[in-house]
Amino acid sequence: MKILVYGAGVIGTLYAARLQDGGNRVTVVARGQRLADIRRYGLALEDIVGHGRSTTLVDTTEQLDPNDQYDTALITVRRDQVASVVPELTANYRIPTLIFMLNNPTGSSDVAQALGRDRVLLGFPGAGGTRDGHLVRYAMIAQQPTTLGELDGQRTARLHKLVETFRQCGFPTTTSRDMDAWLKAHAFFVTAVSGAIYMAEGDCHRLSEDKATMALMAKGVREGYSAVRALGLSVEPFALRVLFTWLPPAFAIYYWRRFFASEMADYVFGRHARAASGEMRELANDCCSLLEKSRIDAPALRQLYRAIDAYEA
Repeated sequence: MKILVYGAGVIGTLYAARLQDGGNRVTVVARGQRLADIRRYGLALEDIVGHGRSTTLVDTTEQLDPNDQYDTALITVRRDQVASVVPELTANYRIPTLIFMLNNPTGSSDVAQALGRDRVLLGFPGAGGTRDGHLVRYAMIAQQPTTLGELDGQRTARLHKLVETFRQCGFPTTTSRDMDAWLKAHAFFVTAVSGAIYMAEGDCHRLSEDKATMALMAKGVREGYSAVRALGLSVEPFALRVLFTWLPPAFAIYYWRRFFASEMADYVFGRHARAASGEMRELANDCCSLLEKSRIDAPALRQLYRAIDAYEA
């Protein structure tokens, strides 16, 4: 496949490198120093679990031309950068499949209207990490496979092909029949986690030792999931639904205290939270709008969101 990866942060770099190494022809959209680094060093990766390093050479471009042709575009920018990307994608009608792989609790209607409902798919990555200069350090998240879905929930031939492509390139991949609902539930989860991290001054290990804040985080996630259900949507993924809504809160607190005490937590959550407080604030605002629509009282989430506001300020 001929693939455009729009965005060269942690996720864009990882997926572009593996897709290229898997036999696809990948072009990365990047700008400024990041573009210069890729052209000089390639896509440099370090697996923080296996400690292996790799370098992958790819084509690069500063912007998408209206006449450029690709089979698929993978959009991996932050939620607060989507508005700046849509005009270039709108001007190009030669890419039949546009996968938005990012946090987006507000739904797909705006991008679908701008770009064409038949072109847009939603997804979410199964990895996290940090970028240090030209090097991206990443970790695959075993509990969270790459997740993809058509807007109407159908299991199309296109979706099946994409799933197989990602799997062949080393990404455990699954599908969702309602990615809009999946992304809403995830937004409540990640904003509650980020708020708790900010209450611990950005320190995941310190958070693991603060049982009261961990309890507040677990309660916040539960409140968010209640809002999703009140909106008539299902809560995914199943494992998190069980942990936060079926089991007593003590189970979630115990599990996440152990996780946040590990080095992995800083790569999966901590570093991104510290670097992207603006994105977390925007996501929290989106979640507040969903809370208003759901009419769910959420005092724990409100407290966590105040922590996001304070950290961003």
